[in-house]
Amino acid sequence: MDGDPGTSYLTYGGMGDGDDFRVILSAPVSAKSIRVSTGANGENLLTDALLETSQDGSAYKVAARFGRDGVAYAQKLGQHVKSIRIRLRPHAGASHLQINEIAVDSDVPITHVQAGAPRGFVDISQAPDLAKWAAKAEAQMEAFWPDIDALLYTDKFIPPNSVNVIYTTGPGVTGVAATGGGVMTVNSAYARRFPNDTGLTVHETAHVVQSGGNPGWLIEAIADYVRWIRFEPQNFTFSINPKTATPHDPYRTGAAFLGWCELHYDRRLVSKLNEATRFGDYQDELFEKYCGKSIGTLWNEFMTVYQTNRAHLFDKPLPPAMQPRELPTVGKMSASVELPFNEVGIVADGSKFGTGFDGEGAAYSDSALKATVSVRGISFTVKPAGQKNILIAKGQEVPLSGSYKSIWLLGASVDGPYRNQTLTVNYDDGTSAKFYQNFSDWSQPMGFPGEVVAVKTPYRDMSDGSKDTRPFNVYAYGFALDPAKTLKSILLPSEGGIRILSMKLAN
Repeated sequence: MDGDPGTSYLTYGGMGDGDDFRVILSAPVSAKSIRVSTGANGENLLTDALLETSQDGSAYKVAARFGRDGVAYAQKLGQHVKSIRIRLRPHAGASHLQINEIAVDSDVPITHVQAGAPRGFVDISQAPDLAKWAAKAEAQMEAFWPDIDALLYTDKFIPPNSVNVIYTTGPGVTGVAATGGGVMTVNSAYARRFPNDTGLTVHETAHVVQSGGNPGWLIEAIADYVRWIRFEPQNFTFSINPKTATPHDPYRTGAAFLGWCELHYDRRLVSKLNEATRFGDYQDELFEKYCGKSIGTLWNEFMTVYQTNRAHLFDKPLPPAMQPRELPTVGKMSASVELPFNEVGIVADGSKFGTGFDGEGAAYSDSALKATVSVRGISFTVKPAGQKNILIAKGQEVPLSGSYKSIWLLGASVDGPYRNQTLTVNYDDGTSAKFYQNFSDWSQPMGFPGEVVAVKTPYRDMSDGSKDTRPFNVYAYGFALDPAKTLKSILLPSEGGIRILSMKLAN
């Protein structure tokens, strides 16, 4: 409707029985004529279709028929028009819908055109008693439609934004609901029996957005995923028979499997798989591509969790640093690690100093923090005041040697806790081990896994010689090593908020 016949609206997919295209005006206008031209260079000409108008946006009547040239021209209308609809004749089809121009001859100019908000055009003429049920279902599907578009997004693919919803019953009608050809059919008898199951239209709306595809089991699993995992997870109930279920099961079983895979492996998995179904590119190997494991391996993991801990199947996995773990046990033998200290963070009471432990003029007192700190069988040696005695971790690689069962750090973070920090221990055979740790701020112990308070000092010293009489802490962190391997080095966290006072190796 831009007045330029050289531009056109072109659908990605075909147009079938039940599909239609509507233009809804913000207010009725008095129209003298409407001309619609379709196709280009003899292709995509719409010939087996009708041009319809509506005065109220609900009831339509035929205004013109499309000719062999792909043009429909309704003249001498002499009426107000609220909506224009292009509709195929029954049992007709078109490979694409290409509209070159919709020209409305009216005294009121049409100045702005945009894609309409998603809508369901509801017909309850055969079941007027379901007015409240249908209104609730319509509100739910329309409100969640943009979320479905986002969940099932594919670049350059514009899904339909309307569907005709018909409530009906009788022989040959779907048992619950079905969607195809631009029509969502809801079995009115089912709706009466299940007055609270209005969310079924969200499942069907997912089919509208999917716009077809294959395989069928995945299409249905994704639609149930949209409803049960995303729209109303609080109402999701399902039961899986371990003896008969497979990773190719549709509906609720498939939805649960997809939701679990997303939670643990790839949070955009459903969107990626849906794109493959749209273009006929789906293969089971896509699970391994996106999740790093075959569909069979993933299914076995899923079923193991389902059978052993079903109540927590969809609990979000803890970050590595928050997973519970015990500190290593320590024997009698230990060795200190020489650290490249780079700042003064422990001072004598009353002394004047620079940036200190926190970088802002505060430091531990050597009177409150003794030269030897013992915790969990480890005796840490702390450097004395008056020299560089802390290491601000900025990704340094510290040399190690020998074979030990564990490595221990004494330290704390500043400016709040530092979460999900990575320490990498390298062995001389070329292998390495990564450790994930949260570090508590020296002012507030958080009790993170792998962390224990080593010293609670009653105060800290300030650079002007005064004392801050709040308590401040030093923490110990322990990590288990492979005693069968020879150590080469440890790579420290790089974000700069972690300070290390001492490091020990132990057996």
